[in-house]
Amino acid sequence: MDQWLIQLQHFHLLRPWWLLALLPLAYIVYRIKYRQDNLVNWHEHMSAKILQTLTVKGDNQRIISPLNLTIVLGIISVLVLVGPTWKQQPSPFTEDKSALIIALDLSETMEQTDVLPTRLTRAKQKVIELLAIRGDANTALIAYTGSAHTVMPITNDSEMIKQFLDSLSFKIMPNSGKQPQTVLPIANGLLEATQTPGTILFITDGTSDNAFSAFDTYFSKAQHQLVVWAIGRDNASSVESGSTIIPMQQERLETLTDKAGGRIVILTDDKQDIEKVNGYINNNLVISEDESRPWLDAGYWLVYIIAAIYLLWFRRGWTLQW
Repeated sequence: MDQWLIQLQHFHLLRPWWLLALLPLAYIVYRIKYRQDNLVNWHEHMSAKILQTLTVKGDNQRIISPLNLTIVLGIISVLVLVGPTWKQQPSPFTEDKSALIIALDLSETMEQTDVLPTRLTRAKQKVIELLAIRGDANTALIAYTGSAHTVMPITNDSEMIKQFLDSLSFKIMPNSGKQPQTVLPIANGLLEATQTPGTILFITDGTSDNAFSAFDTYFSKAQHQLVVWAIGRDNASSVESGSTIIPMQQERLETLTDKAGGRIVILTDDKQDIEKVNGYINNNLVISEDESRPWLDAGYWLVYIIAAIYLLWFRRGWTLQW
């Protein structure tokens, strides 16, 4: 359902001027109904009340009739002609170049256990499932805390990313803190080589004050898409080892994505969040203005419905006076 909603955001008509064909269609139907009215001439000489009293109405109104089906055929034909579309035709060349940059937060808050076993462990599990769905698509991995570092440059070998992913932890990072804006220069350098708009996926439980202006400035100029995958619970109040768990900063993350024109996905216990993230990544190819990828005309399949309805005209006596 979410994937359909994403695609419908790009719904438009390839040939909207064909909607004008509905005007002559409406006129033709009106003229046919007028000619089929046997009481037209009597309306000029009798009042409507007297005529209604003197008229014996038979059961001649049928839902499936030549005229009614002509209306249906006309409307469906116009739908075919206007060319409804909501996605572009697949291009293997663009697909190969587009890349996903995964920026994984390794700060201390990601070691909290409001999400079992820990936020970081659950995030790694989610990444592995996402990589399995994406297959051999171009992906890079960046780890960050107070500073950001490239773990794996852009590669189509997801197994390599999985091997490095398992060893990532707060202990191997040279700086503490949570500064997601340090990821942007590294991610930008990786994406420049592809020369195609990509997606920067932040997997985190919060952000810093410095990130708001940095994200706003970067994504207002760059064509790349921002997706934030929020890991944790925003109402965590349990106590572990004598210290209160710091809740996930959902409100701040939503503000961050709004400033950058991005998307936010909240952690779920099932695969709904994975499907949303993957949908946003795939949809980024539609958002980018790639003139080499024509829009897919989705109205052609209605021709089969038109052909099926036309079969009724082989019935004996099935005629329509024009």
